[in-house]
Amino acid sequence: MSEVSTMTSTLDLNVARFAVYYAPPPGSCWWNEGSRWLGRDAITGRELQAPNVTGLSRALHDLSVDPRRYGLHATLKAPMRLAPQAQLSDLAGIAMAVAARHAPFDLVVHTDVIGTENGKRAGFVALRPKTGSDGEKAVNAVAADCVEAFDALRAPLTDAELARRNPELLTSRQREYLAQWGYPYVFDEFRFHVTLSDRVDAADANVITDWWQPRVDALGPMRVDSLAIFVQPAPGEPFHGFERFAFGKVA
Repeated sequence: MSEVSTMTSTLDLNVARFAVYYAPPPGSCWWNEGSRWLGRDAITGRELQAPNVTGLSRALHDLSVDPRRYGLHATLKAPMRLAPQAQLSDLAGIAMAVAARHAPFDLVVHTDVIGTENGKRAGFVALRPKTGSDGEKAVNAVAADCVEAFDALRAPLTDAELARRNPELLTSRQREYLAQWGYPYVFDEFRFHVTLSDRVDAADANVITDWWQPRVDALGPMRVDSLAIFVQPAPGEPFHGFERFAFGKVA
């Protein structure tokens, strides 16, 4: 991926965070369309001109701040700092082993609004697979594998990192997962999603959904054929595509 060697030589592994994502293949229609929507290509680092979406309360750029910082993705293993003594070669070794255990597959998605609160305030708009579909089952298996396999390299959460997860708002199961795996939404709590917006009101959510659904139909299934390691070099900085590991099984 772009500038990997330069980035590797300058990374401070004491502060950098790494995440394991699903990200559409670079240069694919899904990657290009999603990156244009967010206004940023997280692999090349280029800023892009986001579309002008009629009917939004504000410019799209102002309604997609968080997903733009993370890059077009769905989380498989949440961002983590590496444990002391862990090296990038360890990260790559586990990624290769996990990728080798899975075969490529297609994932049919649709637009959804996640986190609606009592109908008063919409959540964020995302792309989701159909509940119970073969694609969802396959991607859930990949995510569960990633959660367990990469955890050996994860540094424990600091008090500040723990507080940012708002444990007081979590269920008892989610708090258990947070304590054990560093993230509350794993295994039975995991919901694959590609985030398209910040939290927005219901009207903006409807506009975004209406804009995306015809494009989802035209783009077709997402190809899931690799793991993508993304890196955040320092707190507050955007995530960048770092390395990709192709699935090894024959479908």
